[in-house]
Amino acid sequence: MGASTDEGLEIAKRSRDIVREKIKEYIKNFSEEELEIVERVVHATADPEFAKLLVFKNDPIKEGVRAIKDRVPIVVDVNMVKAGVRYENIICPINNKETLELAKKENITRAKASMRVAKNYIDNGIVVIGNSPTALLEVINLVEHHNVKPRLIIGVPVGFVKAEESKEKLLNLDLPIITCKGAKGGTPVAVSIINGIIAKALGGKA
Repeated sequence: MGASTDEGLEIAKRSRDIVREKIKEYIKNFSEEELEIVERVVHATADPEFAKLLVFKNDPIKEGVRAIKDRVPIVVDVNMVKAGVRYENIICPINNKETLELAKKENITRAKASMRVAKNYIDNGIVVIGNSPTALLEVINLVEHHNVKPRLIIGVPVGFVKAEESKEKLLNLDLPIITCKGAKGGTPVAVSIINGIIAKALGGKA
Protein backbone atom coordinates (compact mmCIF):
# COMPACT_ATOMS: atom_id res chain seq x y z
CA MET A 1 0.00 0.00 0.00
CA GLY A 2 2.92 2.28 -0.69
CA ALA A 3 5.14 1.28 2.26
CA SER A 4 8.89 0.87 1.68
CA THR A 5 10.67 0.72 5.08
CA ASP A 6 10.62 -2.33 7.37
CA GLU A 7 8.37 -0.54 9.85
CA GLY A 8 6.07 0.67 7.09
CA LEU A 9 5.87 -2.78 5.53
CA GLU A 10 5.02 -4.33 8.89
CA ILE A 11 2.24 -1.79 9.46
CA ALA A 12 0.93 -2.44 5.95
CA LYS A 13 0.91 -6.19 6.57
CA ARG A 14 -0.92 -5.81 9.88
CA SER A 15 -3.39 -3.45 8.24
CA ARG A 16 -4.10 -5.97 5.47
CA ASP A 17 -4.65 -8.70 8.07
CA ILE A 18 -7.06 -6.51 10.03
CA VAL A 19 -8.92 -5.44 6.88
CA ARG A 20 -9.27 -9.02 5.64
CA GLU A 21 -10.64 -10.10 9.01
CA LYS A 22 -13.22 -7.30 8.98
CA ILE A 23 -14.44 -8.15 5.48
CA LYS A 24 -14.07 -11.94 5.65
CA GLU A 25 -17.77 -12.58 5.01
CA TYR A 26 -17.52 -10.78 1.66
CA ILE A 27 -14.21 -12.25 0.43
CA LYS A 28 -15.95 -14.96 -1.58
CA ASN A 29 -17.69 -12.29 -3.68
CA PHE A 30 -14.45 -11.15 -5.32
CA SER A 31 -11.60 -12.51 -7.39
CA GLU A 32 -8.14 -12.21 -5.84
CA GLU A 33 -7.38 -9.18 -8.00
CA GLU A 34 -10.65 -7.50 -7.01
CA LEU A 35 -10.07 -8.32 -3.36
CA GLU A 36 -6.72 -6.52 -3.41
CA ILE A 37 -8.51 -3.37 -4.60
CA VAL A 38 -11.29 -3.79 -2.03
CA GLU A 39 -8.69 -4.10 0.71
CA ARG A 40 -7.01 -0.90 -0.45
CA VAL A 41 -10.30 1.00 -0.34
CA VAL A 42 -11.25 -0.32 3.09
CA HIS A 43 -7.77 0.52 4.37
CA ALA A 44 -7.89 4.05 2.91
CA THR A 45 -11.34 4.80 4.34
CA ALA A 46 -11.37 2.66 7.51
CA ASP A 47 -14.84 1.65 6.30
CA PRO A 48 -15.45 -2.10 5.84
CA GLU A 49 -18.84 -1.35 4.28
CA PHE A 50 -17.09 -0.75 0.96
CA ALA A 51 -16.74 -4.52 0.70
CA LYS A 52 -20.52 -4.54 0.22
CA LEU A 53 -20.62 -1.52 -2.07
CA LEU A 54 -17.85 -1.93 -4.65
CA VAL A 55 -18.82 -3.21 -8.09
CA PHE A 56 -16.49 -4.48 -10.83
CA LYS A 57 -17.85 -4.86 -14.37
CA ASN A 58 -16.24 -6.25 -17.56
CA ASP A 59 -12.80 -7.16 -16.16
CA PRO A 60 -11.86 -3.56 -15.27
CA ILE A 61 -8.64 -4.41 -13.45
CA LYS A 62 -7.20 -6.40 -16.37
CA GLU A 63 -8.18 -3.66 -18.84
CA GLY A 64 -6.85 -0.97 -16.51
CA VAL A 65 -3.51 -2.75 -16.24
CA ARG A 66 -3.29 -3.03 -20.03
CA ALA A 67 -4.17 0.64 -20.41
CA ILE A 68 -1.53 1.75 -17.89
CA LYS A 69 1.07 -0.36 -19.69
CA ASP A 70 0.05 1.46 -22.86
CA ARG A 71 0.68 4.76 -21.02
CA VAL A 72 -2.75 6.16 -21.79
CA PRO A 73 -3.77 9.44 -20.12
CA ILE A 74 -5.78 9.40 -16.90
CA VAL A 75 -8.47 12.08 -16.75
CA VAL A 76 -9.59 13.07 -13.25
CA ASP A 77 -12.32 15.37 -12.00
CA VAL A 78 -10.50 17.39 -9.32
CA ASN A 79 -6.98 18.30 -8.27
CA MET A 80 -7.31 16.37 -4.99
CA VAL A 81 -7.53 13.17 -7.01
CA LYS A 82 -4.69 14.26 -9.29
CA ALA A 83 -2.44 14.92 -6.29
CA GLY A 84 -2.89 11.39 -4.98
CA VAL A 85 -2.33 9.40 -8.17
CA ARG A 86 1.16 7.98 -8.80
CA TYR A 87 1.27 8.48 -12.55
CA GLU A 88 2.82 11.02 -14.90
CA ASN A 89 0.19 11.48 -17.60
CA ILE A 90 -2.76 12.93 -15.64
CA ILE A 91 -5.24 15.38 -17.13
CA CYS A 92 -7.28 17.63 -14.82
CA PRO A 93 -8.73 20.63 -16.66
CA ILE A 94 -11.00 21.76 -13.80
CA ASN A 95 -9.28 25.16 -13.56
CA ASN A 96 -8.33 25.62 -17.21
CA LYS A 97 -9.38 28.83 -18.91
CA GLU A 98 -11.32 26.87 -21.53
CA THR A 99 -13.19 25.02 -18.78
CA LEU A 100 -14.07 28.20 -16.92
CA GLU A 101 -15.31 29.89 -20.09
CA LEU A 102 -17.41 26.89 -21.12
CA ALA A 103 -18.95 26.53 -17.65
CA LYS A 104 -19.95 30.20 -17.66
CA LYS A 105 -21.25 30.12 -21.23
CA GLU A 106 -23.34 26.97 -20.77
CA ASN A 107 -24.23 27.65 -17.11
CA ILE A 108 -22.97 24.23 -16.05
CA THR A 109 -20.60 23.02 -13.33
CA ARG A 110 -16.87 23.35 -13.90
CA ALA A 111 -16.54 19.60 -13.38
CA LYS A 112 -19.01 18.90 -16.17
CA ALA A 113 -17.32 21.41 -18.46
CA SER A 114 -13.92 19.92 -17.71
CA MET A 115 -15.01 16.52 -19.01
CA ARG A 116 -16.09 18.14 -22.28
CA VAL A 117 -12.74 19.88 -22.51
CA ALA A 118 -10.95 16.56 -21.87
CA LYS A 119 -13.06 14.63 -24.40
CA ASN A 120 -10.13 13.67 -26.63
CA TYR A 121 -8.14 12.36 -23.66
CA ILE A 122 -11.10 10.40 -22.31
CA ASP A 123 -11.47 8.54 -25.61
CA ASN A 124 -9.19 5.49 -25.29
CA GLY A 125 -7.99 6.75 -21.90
CA ILE A 126 -8.87 6.13 -18.25
CA VAL A 127 -11.34 8.27 -16.33
CA VAL A 128 -11.24 8.59 -12.55
CA ILE A 129 -14.12 10.47 -10.91
CA GLY A 130 -13.88 10.76 -7.13
CA ASN A 131 -16.02 13.75 -6.27
CA SER A 132 -18.33 15.20 -8.90
CA PRO A 133 -21.52 13.41 -10.02
CA THR A 134 -21.96 15.96 -12.81
CA ALA A 135 -18.53 15.04 -14.18
CA LEU A 136 -19.48 11.37 -14.21
CA LEU A 137 -22.83 12.10 -15.86
CA GLU A 138 -21.01 14.05 -18.56
CA VAL A 139 -18.63 11.16 -19.17
CA ILE A 140 -21.67 8.90 -19.60
CA ASN A 141 -23.15 11.43 -22.04
CA LEU A 142 -19.92 11.48 -24.04
CA VAL A 143 -19.95 7.69 -24.27
CA GLU A 144 -23.62 7.43 -25.20
CA HIS A 145 -23.90 10.33 -27.63
CA HIS A 146 -20.44 11.38 -28.82
CA ASN A 147 -18.69 8.13 -29.74
CA VAL A 148 -16.20 8.38 -26.87
CA LYS A 149 -14.91 5.05 -25.52
CA PRO A 150 -12.69 5.06 -22.41
CA ARG A 151 -10.61 1.99 -21.65
CA LEU A 152 -11.73 2.13 -18.01
CA ILE A 153 -14.06 4.29 -15.93
CA ILE A 154 -13.59 4.51 -12.17
CA GLY A 155 -16.69 6.37 -11.02
CA VAL A 156 -17.03 6.86 -7.28
CA PRO A 157 -18.43 10.37 -6.75
CA VAL A 158 -19.58 11.13 -3.22
CA GLY A 159 -22.64 12.94 -1.92
CA PHE A 160 -26.40 13.04 -1.65
CA VAL A 161 -27.19 14.89 -4.88
CA LYS A 162 -26.89 12.86 -8.10
CA ALA A 163 -24.05 10.63 -6.82
CA GLU A 164 -26.10 7.46 -6.54
CA GLU A 165 -27.98 8.26 -9.75
CA SER A 166 -24.77 8.81 -11.70
CA LYS A 167 -23.32 5.49 -10.53
CA GLU A 168 -26.48 3.60 -11.44
CA LYS A 169 -26.37 5.10 -14.93
CA LEU A 170 -22.68 4.24 -15.20
CA LEU A 171 -23.44 0.57 -14.71
CA ASN A 172 -25.68 0.63 -17.77
CA LEU A 173 -22.61 1.15 -19.98
CA ASP A 174 -20.98 -1.87 -21.57
CA LEU A 175 -17.44 -0.83 -20.61
CA PRO A 176 -14.88 -1.84 -17.96
CA ILE A 177 -16.15 -0.09 -14.83
CA ILE A 178 -15.38 0.15 -11.13
CA THR A 179 -17.92 1.93 -8.98
CA CYS A 180 -19.68 1.72 -5.64
CA LYS A 181 -23.31 1.71 -4.71
CA GLY A 182 -25.02 4.53 -2.85
CA ALA A 183 -23.82 7.94 -1.71
CA LYS A 184 -20.38 6.93 -0.46
CA GLY A 185 -17.19 7.47 -2.44
CA GLY A 186 -14.70 10.32 -2.63
CA THR A 187 -11.05 11.05 -3.28
CA PRO A 188 -9.55 8.32 -1.02
CA VAL A 189 -11.68 5.68 -2.75
CA ALA A 190 -10.84 6.84 -6.26
CA VAL A 191 -7.13 7.23 -5.53
CA SER A 192 -6.78 3.87 -3.80
CA ILE A 193 -8.46 2.09 -6.73
CA ILE A 194 -6.39 3.65 -9.50
CA ASN A 195 -3.13 3.42 -7.56
CA GLY A 196 -3.80 -0.28 -7.00
CA ILE A 197 -4.19 -0.78 -10.73
CA ILE A 198 -1.08 1.28 -11.47
CA ALA A 199 0.94 -0.75 -8.96
CA LYS A 200 -0.22 -3.98 -10.57
CA ALA A 201 0.64 -2.70 -14.04
CA LEU A 202 4.14 -1.83 -12.89
CA GLY A 203 4.77 -5.31 -11.57
CA GLY A 204 3.67 -5.21 -7.95
CA LYS A 205 0.59 -6.36 -6.11
CA ALA A 206 -2.38 -4.03 -5.96
